[in-house]
Amino acid sequence: MELSIRVGNKGTLMTREAAQIAERIKLHDATVLLRRENITVNAKSLMGILSLGIREGMTLTIIAEGGDEAKAACELAALLGA
Repeated sequence: MELSIRVGNKGTLMTREAAQIAERIKLHDATVLLRRENITVNAKSLMGILSLGIREGMTLTIIAEGGDEAKAACELAALLGA
């Protein structure tokens, strides 16, 4: 499943928030990816999330595949403030 979101967090996503997101998404069985323009990263990877330079108002695509894909995608959207 794919879900496009607009990031609602205030400011730029910092290391602590990115680490919390990665840890929460690791609890899901689904493969979860985040895409910004032509860059796609694993949402379970702290370095991957940080490499996107996520900031308020940015549009991202969540790509989830596997057993609990809908739950994982919705949780990631919520964590990003969408």
